[in-house]
Amino acid sequence: MIALLLASCARAPITRIEESMRPASSRPVFTDTLSKESFFIALRKHIDVMKTSRLVMPTMTFGEIKIPKEQYIASLEEIFNHQDSWQSYIYNNFDFMEVYGKDDWGEVMATGYYEPLVKGSKAKNKIHSQAMYSTPVDMITVDLKKFAHKFSKTEKLGVLQGRLENNNLVPYYDRKNIDVDMKLKGQKLELAWVEPVDSFFIQIQGSGVVEFEDGEKIRVGYAAQNGHPYIPIGKFLTDVIPLESMSMQKIKQHLDTLSEKEKQDILNKNPSYVFFKKLDGLALTYAGMEVSDGRTIATDLHLFPKGAMAFLDVEEPVFASIKDLEPISWSPAPRLVFDQDTGGAIRGAGRVDLFFGQGDEASHKAGVMKQKGRLYYLVPKVIN
Repeated sequence: MIALLLASCARAPITRIEESMRPASSRPVFTDTLSKESFFIALRKHIDVMKTSRLVMPTMTFGEIKIPKEQYIASLEEIFNHQDSWQSYIYNNFDFMEVYGKDDWGEVMATGYYEPLVKGSKAKNKIHSQAMYSTPVDMITVDLKKFAHKFSKTEKLGVLQGRLENNNLVPYYDRKNIDVDMKLKGQKLELAWVEPVDSFFIQIQGSGVVEFEDGEKIRVGYAAQNGHPYIPIGKFLTDVIPLESMSMQKIKQHLDTLSEKEKQDILNKNPSYVFFKKLDGLALTYAGMEVSDGRTIATDLHLFPKGAMAFLDVEEPVFASIKDLEPISWSPAPRLVFDQDTGGAIRGAGRVDLFFGQGDEASHKAGVMKQKGRLYYLVPKVIN
């Protein structure tokens, strides 16, 4: 799970979205190892939400190529008319755009994420001592683009999260303020109570399912973030876990050996904090689509077009047992994917995060996923 590790690009970072991809120097060997059914189910859900999503830009940018959203949707819709030969139709009717990459064009560091399923309680107890909070009412969001005249034209403008203190805007509370100093106590924001480490990893994944003692389950999804930078805790554990074997499983295993205070001190190294909302259906992506196991990817939203279909050539881990911390091998698993999501640790033109699903098997795969792969965005050859 790359969110736990530092990822640095060997190449100079790009500054313009037009630099994010180019026509592939050679077309890849194209196949999809997942089922045809899973592709068309994901495609239908993807298109239905894409039509109304305001988080899919009206004009989608693929390097130097710009395509109106409606025309891109039409090209995806056409695939339904070729279900008997869907892979060959896509290969022959779409151009492949290779991303700028990590070390070279097309090359990405592929990691994984999943939806945790954890035990919880409706009230605080000794085991389930950490609240999962909804968005605080005192958190203020400032869109810096509305103050663009105050900045130079070269500066990237995002949003700030803060709070008022003596009529001044100051940064919002960080993880220590919230979990140790209990700054949100009394605001009635608690959605559920879970173990502290479970809360931490659900925040990293962006969604999760909590099962209460009476069997009731609730699904929570990302609602907001406190505005502090994401800092991976793995960088503070390299004295006990070698960087090359760092994984979510090994980090959890190490945290289990610590006292509650030592454990919290490590978690506090990441000041970023995610707030949640209850969901009625499946977990939702940034662009508004429900996640699709093995088909949803997260990328840097400042560089790559949400709503686009892409081809990810990557390997998946193979375990002898669900209890094993390390895979026995890696198996080729190329597939078509949909760029629907983003994440605090997913930054740059050489990063992609693949959604594996829910539960132990998905967690196991996502936890060790840190593989080089190749990513190509698909652009229709003919735009009507």
